[in-house]
Amino acid sequence: MGFIEIFLKKDANVITKLDIETFISKRIEENLNLDYKDIRAYSDFDELSKDVSSFANSEGGLIMLGVSEESFGKGEHLKIFPKAITWGDDTLSRERLEDKLIEKIHPRINGLRIIPVREGNGSRRVIFLIDVPKSDTSPHMASDERYYRRMNFRRVPMEHYEVANLFKTNWTMREKIVEKIFDPLSSILEKHIKELEKFSCPFSHEIEQILSQTYYKMHMPHELLEKIQYYIDQIKELNKKEYYARRAMNKIVNRNVLQHMEGKCEASDDEMMLEFAASNGRSLSNLYVQTIYEILLKGLKIQTYLNSTHLRNYGSIYVSHPGKNGARRDRVLDLNEFDELVWKKCLKETSENTVINQMKESAEFLSDYAWDLIEELTRY
Repeated sequence: MGFIEIFLKKDANVITKLDIETFISKRIEENLNLDYKDIRAYSDFDELSKDVSSFANSEGGLIMLGVSEESFGKGEHLKIFPKAITWGDDTLSRERLEDKLIEKIHPRINGLRIIPVREGNGSRRVIFLIDVPKSDTSPHMASDERYYRRMNFRRVPMEHYEVANLFKTNWTMREKIVEKIFDPLSSILEKHIKELEKFSCPFSHEIEQILSQTYYKMHMPHELLEKIQYYIDQIKELNKKEYYARRAMNKIVNRNVLQHMEGKCEASDDEMMLEFAASNGRSLSNLYVQTIYEILLKGLKIQTYLNSTHLRNYGSIYVSHPGKNGARRDRVLDLNEFDELVWKKCLKETSENTVINQMKESAEFLSDYAWDLIEELTRY
C-alpha cells in the first residue's frame, strides 16, 4: 500500500476530482509524509527533485502537485493546510514529469508512482499525485548534487555524517538481504527452472517461506518484490493448469492403449491407472509416474527418450491396467511397435489439445521469467 492509498483511502488508479476535493475539505496539515504544491511547481524540475528526493531519503510520502496551500502562524507555530485545486492544462504530462525526475535524481527511486487526476466533464486539465516510497537505495542526490531529508513539513539539506550513515546503513542492509533472501531465492529459482523445463509445476512454498522474513522483505526494492509476488501467483495458477493437463494426457494415453490392446475396462478414466515400464528381464515400475508426461509434452518417442538415458538397453514396454471385475491385465509390447501404433497417436492428440498447450506455454513463460528474476537478483 502506497501513501496515496493511506491518505485518500482509495485505489490510486480510480482517484477522481471529487476525492481530491473531499480530501482538501478535511484540512489535513502538511507533515513528514505529506506536501502540497501549486501546479506551477510542475515547471521547476530542479526544486521538485529536491522535494521528491527528501521524501525518499526519509520515510517516504505524498506530494499533491496541483493543490495550493495556506499557512497560519509563524516560526515553530507555523502550520500549513491545503487550500484549493490548481489545475494544470492538458500539455502537462505524467511521462515528462517522470522522465525529468529520473534525469535529475540519482540514483533513481524504485517504486516512485505518479498518478494524474483529470478534472473530468470534458476537461483535460490535470493535477498529479506523486507517491514516494521510503527508499531502499538511499541516499538520493537532487539536481544540485546535494542530499535532502524531510523534517516535519520542510525539506532540509543533510549533513555529511547523515549521508555517510545512510550509505553505511543501506550497504549493511543490502548485504543481509542478499544473504537471507536473494541468494536462497536464486537457488530455488534454478531448481524451479529445471522442473519447468520438464513441464512439471514447482511449489511456491519455499519462496513464500523466504519472504516470510518480514524485516528483510520490507527493505527489498518494491518493484522487485512485486515481480517475485507475480511469479508466485503464476506458479499457483500453473499448478491448476498442470492438474487439468495431466488429466487430459492420462485420458489420451489410456484410450489409445486400450484401443490398441482391444481391452475392455469397467473403471472410468479417472479411476484407471496405467503403469508403463520398460522391460528387459526386469521392469521399472516408476517410469510412467516420473517421466511419461515429460516424454509426451516434449513430443518424443519413448524409444528416443530411453536412448538418451541409462535405459537405452530396454526394448519393451510393460502395460498393466484394470480388466473386468477389477482383475489386472498385463502385457509386454515391443517398444518400436508401441511407438508407431500407440504413442504416435498420443503425441498427435497431445499437440492438438488446447488445455495441454496452455499449460506448456505457461511453463515456458515462467522458466524465462525465473531466469530474468535470477539476473535481477544477481545485479542487486
